[in-house]
Amino acid sequence: MSNSNSDESPENYSTLPPPPPPPPSLSSLPDEIVVRCIALVPRSYHLSLSWVSKHLRSLVRSPELNTLRSTRHKKSLHVCFEEKSNPTVHWLTLRPVKKTETETTEYRLVPNPTPFPSDNYGSSTVAVGSKIFFTGEFNQPSSDLWILDTRTGNMTQGPSMSVPRVEQRSAIGVIDGKIYVIGGGARFNEEIQVEVFDPKSETWELAGVEKVRDIPRCSVSVEGKVYMVEYERTSVYDPRECEGERFVKMESWRLEKGGRKEKLTETTDRVCVVEDVLFAFFNRTGLMWFDAKVKVWRRLVGRDGKEMFIFHADAVAEYNGKLAVLFMWGESEVDDVVTKSVRCKLVSVHRARDRMCGTVDWSGVVGTVPDSFDFLHCLAVSD
Repeated sequence: MSNSNSDESPENYSTLPPPPPPPPSLSSLPDEIVVRCIALVPRSYHLSLSWVSKHLRSLVRSPELNTLRSTRHKKSLHVCFEEKSNPTVHWLTLRPVKKTETETTEYRLVPNPTPFPSDNYGSSTVAVGSKIFFTGEFNQPSSDLWILDTRTGNMTQGPSMSVPRVEQRSAIGVIDGKIYVIGGGARFNEEIQVEVFDPKSETWELAGVEKVRDIPRCSVSVEGKVYMVEYERTSVYDPRECEGERFVKMESWRLEKGGRKEKLTETTDRVCVVEDVLFAFFNRTGLMWFDAKVKVWRRLVGRDGKEMFIFHADAVAEYNGKLAVLFMWGESEVDDVVTKSVRCKLVSVHRARDRMCGTVDWSGVVGTVPDSFDFLHCLAVSD
């Protein structure tokens, strides 16, 4: 009697291994872990996440995510004013103030709990953790480095750079916790050494030579690169590239209605990064964001789908995940003392396909200062 299995054709058998199990997905994880993962994603991408599924949409809108993000983004916004014809500076901090009668949150500029030095260092600044670093000097070359500990109020002098640099002519940014200083020479199109400062070891190291124009510029770090915004140009320094290919110079273009590009021939001295997006305030065009994919400057779009115009800004910075826009507005005189009001707008931003949408969450007066005050620095510092 023959075995019935021997009658089956060979093609019914397979020597191939079974298919691997499907890769794990977010849906297989507990909601608590998924919320922690979403908290690491820039808020500007949350709208795209909400389109993936109804469950992700509910987590993106959950109060647990807002609480976790507010803890992760907890920072203080330190604002420094300088007096005209006076080397003295004044530091204030933007703080939320809860109104008991209305249960609403207002914002005010208040003195720091720990007073900061009143000397004017007038330098290019960058924040790393709870410390503010000052390099260069106003209108004259300097190799000095000063470090302000915002928790103690102590200002100490760090090791000097090898190359003296001029404030606003040099670019400064933070990549992987290290401070990069680019340009700042005294001659036009001068080849000048790039220097890198490690705050942990408090040492400088050299990172090659770059040819940089001797003109005013603003700089900030975005996704491991230092972006420099200056007259007619938006340049990028990427330390991961080979020497000779790290510094890329681009003409500045802005995107108009209908997709038309127009040369952006303006200057700016106010830039910041919110949710990994570069923002700059131009003298005539106002506030714009940089679309790194197509390399053009664009306006924010409001809830109504129309372009958002912000034409007043003396300082811009990231504040707890939102774009903070501060500016002086109006004058008043009491007993022969002239003061100006300081106003602030807090704008939340998010991506919607190729557009960047903005919503003004709060706007109001945050303080008054003497008429002789001007903005000098505005930095978000970790508490």
